[in-house]
Amino acid sequence: MSTDRRSTFFRRSPGRTLAVLHLAFALTGICHSIGGPLLPSLAHAFQLNDSQAGFLLFAYFAGTSLGALLCGRRHARTITSGFLALAVAALGVTFTNRFFLYPVFLLFGICVGIPMTTVSMHAGRTFGARSAAPLTFLNFSWSAGALFAPLLASRLLMSHTFRAAYLVLGGAALIAALSCWVQLEDSPEPERAAQKGPGIGNVGLIALFSFVTFLQVGVENTTASWLTTYVLRTSASGAAWAAASSSLYWCGFLASRGLSSLLLLSIDAGRLLRFATVVGILAALVLLAAPGTAAHVVAMVVLGAALAPIFPLLLARFFAQARDSSDSRWVLALCGFGGSVLPWITGSISAQTGSLRLGLMTIPAGLLVISGVLPMVRAKRSEAGAE
Repeated sequence: MSTDRRSTFFRRSPGRTLAVLHLAFALTGICHSIGGPLLPSLAHAFQLNDSQAGFLLFAYFAGTSLGALLCGRRHARTITSGFLALAVAALGVTFTNRFFLYPVFLLFGICVGIPMTTVSMHAGRTFGARSAAPLTFLNFSWSAGALFAPLLASRLLMSHTFRAAYLVLGGAALIAALSCWVQLEDSPEPERAAQKGPGIGNVGLIALFSFVTFLQVGVENTTASWLTTYVLRTSASGAAWAAASSSLYWCGFLASRGLSSLLLLSIDAGRLLRFATVVGILAALVLLAAPGTAAHVVAMVVLGAALAPIFPLLLARFFAQARDSSDSRWVLALCGFGGSVLPWITGSISAQTGSLRLGLMTIPAGLLVISGVLPMVRAKRSEAGAE
């Protein structure tokens, strides 16, 4: 390859940069969502009960929260380094034993959390107050990866175990690291009038959005992590079919992310947020009340569609009001902690009561609390507008 051709191949362009960003985010969606479909295989390999499986999920999701705190202002370098570390962590999961199981899943979570958080921060810095639609569309790519995760797990579980899946993810992470190193570069932090105020003024805003996203991410992770196991126990299907059927949830999730990014061009984001929360509560109740029926199948799709726009809409509101896009790492870290706590609580309730259905009541309960907190979010927005 000549020097001119090589320079053309490595030349950065907005189109290539955007493509790499979306593909990288899609890979984090796969890594983040594949744990649920692979959970029955992991539980069988290491003889985990529901409480132990729930703590394994806690270790992973707590890792994503810690990973968010490691994100700094140099986004391009952080994303590249995160994917390199993710490749190593995926190999660790592939060859782990029972003794190192929880530490290696904690490490894997950290390495997923770094690029997953930094991509959102990069979009928030670039678009600022106009980030609702771009963030929702970017999360569409994440959702596409999340949808692909159970299909990949189902295919591999037909003749392999969870180890094959993490080996594939390790190779994909290496490719992602190279692509990000070649194509991504940092954009400057935009000057905003609010940045002149003292940083302590952001504490109330960070606390409010951390709490509501804590619940939202916890609900999403609980659904994604335990849905395959729930289908496996409430139907006569095997592990591969249960993993594949959970993709119905992600079908609704993916379709809603794409549709929401278009709807936001013509309707109020707050109205969509309130509507999605109410629909999510109803779908979760149907999912738990009617397992093994046609209503159960429809509820999986509707629940995914309802949950999809809530997090990017909340995050976009935070970016619109925050003084500095780097403040989002605190929100993303704390909401990641919620993503670790709720799945763990679900597993603990299931182990103590002998009913995973009772454990999954954390889903409608969490959405109900979110619905009650949304008026405070609207009040914060009005306050920011007055300032």
